[in-house]
Amino acid sequence: MTDLSRTHGVASQALGLLDGRFFRPPQPDGHVPRPRLCQRLQGGLAGRLLLVNAPAGFGKSSLAIEFCESLPGHWRSLWLGLSQRDADPGRFLERLLEGLQHYCPALGGQAMGLLKMRQRHQPFAFEEWLDSLLDELALYLQADSPLLLVLDDYHLAQGPVLDRCLQFFLNHLPAGLVLLVTSRQRPDWHLARLRLSRQLVELSEQDLRLTPEESLAVIGHPPSGLGGQALDNLIQRSDGWVAGLRFWQLAATEAGEQSGLPQALHGGEGLIRDYLLEEVIDMLPGDVQAFLDDTACRERFCASLCDALRERNDSEAIMRYLQAHQVFLVPLDEHGHWYRYHHLFSDLLRSRPSSQPLSRLHLRACTWFQAQGLLDE
Repeated sequence: MTDLSRTHGVASQALGLLDGRFFRPPQPDGHVPRPRLCQRLQGGLAGRLLLVNAPAGFGKSSLAIEFCESLPGHWRSLWLGLSQRDADPGRFLERLLEGLQHYCPALGGQAMGLLKMRQRHQPFAFEEWLDSLLDELALYLQADSPLLLVLDDYHLAQGPVLDRCLQFFLNHLPAGLVLLVTSRQRPDWHLARLRLSRQLVELSEQDLRLTPEESLAVIGHPPSGLGGQALDNLIQRSDGWVAGLRFWQLAATEAGEQSGLPQALHGGEGLIRDYLLEEVIDMLPGDVQAFLDDTACRERFCASLCDALRERNDSEAIMRYLQAHQVFLVPLDEHGHWYRYHHLFSDLLRSRPSSQPLSRLHLRACTWFQAQGLLDE
């Protein structure tokens, strides 16, 4: 497999001048291989789209890197790590074309000129532009040397206009090109037809959860005192979340063998708290944060119960938002009625002050359960 960010010669030198925008990062130290997931992605190379969507810290990018490294030798890969600046469709398409030009140097000279001349706040026919580019790209792609295009962290750039551009791109993808997308939220694309025609392989949070064996591999050599039931409890509480286990591992390493288990676990909890605050909670709208704080007191909940707790009628809409943005919401039934929060996420929420007294929330919950005939609750 050829990685365009690491090829030698002129193309490699040109890529080096682009501030690493097409550089596929190396695997982090201690990465645990996920061959079962790579095998599932491998099965989608005959299709159009490989979609990996899960909350923060579930190893989406690491899996994409591992998969690129495991591609068959005749495949090439082009890695685009996205940022909030790429939410401008024109900038995104410039980057995309620049990357493709290292694969097909003669591609899109006129197309790039049109992008450079556009006025950012003026209407631009992105779909017509893409249609012309894809027709031209089809002339360069070869069946015996296909290309995997990786869009990493798509959620950072996601927006209505870019979603429409990528939907068009996906619908008209030429043979010899496959798209791999990692994102914290599912892109707003219509994918039913791709799924029906087996052109889509999608991995979700449930798929990316570590198995007990993978969790043990992440932990490696546990600190003294962490064994047997204590180790089992730690793995269970992590809920298969890669980042949580890595934070505990880091805290244990920093605490040292002499400090013992309690200090290591306490340090891990602090790192997890900081991560979730910075990467998840602080990024959410104020009304969604208030919803999380007011519902954290429940082990499990549904939209109707949340409405009763909050004396509001918008809980279903907020829960849809949480699902769409992959905010550690775990379904408890196949109908999507009852949910819980990820264990570590729930711990953090319960440590935060609610906008309402806890006793009042419990009283409202009791009243609701009684009205539903759920007296055991």
